[in-house]
Amino acid sequence: MEHEFKQWQIYLSIDDDTIYTLQENFWVIEQHIDMLIEQLYEKLTTFPGTSAFYANRSTMLRAKHHQKRYWREYVLKGNFDNNYLEASRRIGKTHHKLGVNMRFYSGAYSIMMINLARIVRQALGDNMQAEFKYLAALNKVIFMDMGLTTSVYYDSVSTDLETLATQLNVALARAGEFRDNETGQHIHRMSRMCYQLAKSLGKDDSWCNMILLASPLHDVGKIGVPDEVLLKPGKLTEQEWLSMKQHPQIGGEIVPNNDTAVIKMARRIALTHHERWDGTGYPLGLAGEAIPIEGRIAAVCDVFDALLSSRPYKSPWPVADVVNYLRDNSGSQFDPQLIEVFLQNLSPMLEIQHQFSDELATA
Repeated sequence: MEHEFKQWQIYLSIDDDTIYTLQENFWVIEQHIDMLIEQLYEKLTTFPGTSAFYANRSTMLRAKHHQKRYWREYVLKGNFDNNYLEASRRIGKTHHKLGVNMRFYSGAYSIMMINLARIVRQALGDNMQAEFKYLAALNKVIFMDMGLTTSVYYDSVSTDLETLATQLNVALARAGEFRDNETGQHIHRMSRMCYQLAKSLGKDDSWCNMILLASPLHDVGKIGVPDEVLLKPGKLTEQEWLSMKQHPQIGGEIVPNNDTAVIKMARRIALTHHERWDGTGYPLGLAGEAIPIEGRIAAVCDVFDALLSSRPYKSPWPVADVVNYLRDNSGSQFDPQLIEVFLQNLSPMLEIQHQFSDELATA
């Protein structure tokens, strides 16, 4: 939030002169702050969309108290320290929690500015230059404050939606994993390793968060593999193996062909995480960089965790053996650059493996 604050300061030219103007003329606001707050809430309670929030008298009094302190101590005084940023963050989150419609939220700033203009004109009307300068300073900081608190509001909305999407993704992914005698911890480990590897490759935060959200669906296509094939304890016949190899294609059909970036990524991962760097993988036989980078990342992390994990048909491999497997198959099964970066970050990968171990989950 501090970064956004700096951006607003630069964009609106909120400099030392602006702050000095606010502080020099604060006496105008100080003697009218109670009236300003009363006028604001009197207007807000005339709208059906906001009046319901203030039907309770104690709620109204509490809102007035917090709003008065916020405007008086920070915004209208030009006091933009860390306490201001924290207060602004709380307001945005509170309005989101209460479900305040942002049309009315933005309207409150307009009401405040209209009333401020009238007060300033009454106090400084004999000096048009001083009046104009003070109103310009007030307009800047009020506009900035609206931008900051609304950004927190929408960040909260976005976070809620992302959390919901993550929970739905994990629920769907676990359906595939459980049918394969794997635990839900595998998808937590694998997805966090994908995030770590993407971060180490220099991908931006948005991309890294997308692969964290999308990668748990890599094996969702196993839902469509018959039990007699998926759960067979022994070696698969050629026909059974062909059936097993259909799960990436099934996953690509389960994950919708949606325009949303994260859904597109999930579909590509489901389709391509069994492709090989040398072109001998399945189901499409893609090679090299024709395989989407997210599919290549998922392939490395999925195999790494699977080899370290216990399964009904195998014991966990020692770390040294898993590392040797990755090195031996670099350039054939795996993208050699990804293997190099992955092994450079082996310690955080092993920490993820330990943090979300199956033993801790069942303890």
